[in-house]
Amino acid sequence: MAVSFVFQVVMVVTGCISLSASSPLIRSDDTDPLEAVVAKQGQLIAEMKAETTAMKSKLNGEITSIKTEMATHHNLVAFMVTVPHNEDLSHDPRVNFGNPSLNVGGGFHTTTDTFVAPISGLYVFFLKVRGAYAPSGQYMDFVLLKDGKTIAETQTDDQDNADRSSVQVVVQVRKGQSLWVQQASGVPHMIYGGGVYSTFGGFLLQAGDSF
Repeated sequence: MAVSFVFQVVMVVTGCISLSASSPLIRSDDTDPLEAVVAKQGQLIAEMKAETTAMKSKLNGEITSIKTEMATHHNLVAFMVTVPHNEDLSHDPRVNFGNPSLNVGGGFHTTTDTFVAPISGLYVFFLKVRGAYAPSGQYMDFVLLKDGKTIAETQTDDQDNADRSSVQVVVQVRKGQSLWVQQASGVPHMIYGGGVYSTFGGFLLQAGDSF
């Protein structure tokens, strides 16, 4: 499919060259004003550029899709994301991550901050969070959910007003099942971001439907 798009792009460029070669020379006795001819040529070139840009964008999408399919075919799945900045979870408990620094297999979706398993198998997931300035005696409880069910939990407290906590889990995940991170309870509702303060990642340990 990607080859066909490349062929279309080549045809568009060839058309631009043919258009320039076949355009008649402007004579002093032409009835059409020079400005009108130049404007028409400019419009045609702009349309061809827009079409070429659209084809390039579509081709890049196809290449990304092919890479994802190849990685999945070879049972390669791994991702790593971080919280890009301090985040208030008082209105929405789900933790928002930035663009993944690693996303082999295309399992992590930035629009929903969710990992969706591209293939079934045993997965390893790890979560590290840094809670911000808990009042004395308070804590923040974070959970990793699989299709809405808690599979791992970690808690920060007020030991140093910016406590770090982490958890790892090995779990069977079927193709299409979703995993995400959210605050389950506690106060305050602020998680530290930036750098590698708060991270979420995982990888496929072994592909398969049953173990």
